[in-house]
Amino acid sequence: MKSKTKLWLGGAALVALISVLALLGLERIGIGPNLGLPFGYYGKFNRVLAHVEANPELEVVRTTLHRDSALEDFYITVRTQEKREVRLRFEGAHTRPLSDLLQELENLNPRDGA
Repeated sequence: MKSKTKLWLGGAALVALISVLALLGLERIGIGPNLGLPFGYYGKFNRVLAHVEANPELEVVRTTLHRDSALEDFYITVRTQEKREVRLRFEGAHTRPLSDLLQELENLNPRDGA
């Protein structure tokens, strides 16, 4: 009886491990769901989005992604404290370093109308 329990536990652990690895693999190539990871297909988007969400003056309203073989462009619509909606455009994101994308956020002043 004890060996059957060990066998079931080992099998369940193996299935769980394979499932997690499959999800991570699919996310890495952009087929799977966005797991919020800072790397992989959605990596730059997730890191930029995290910076936007960390700004207490902005509320994320919606996001738009241009999915292809690479996540080429993405857009984040935010609401400012003045209740205005501003669309942040990150075009050509797949060819630009993350530092350039984050610099755009630093240069952004939501009160100026982006």
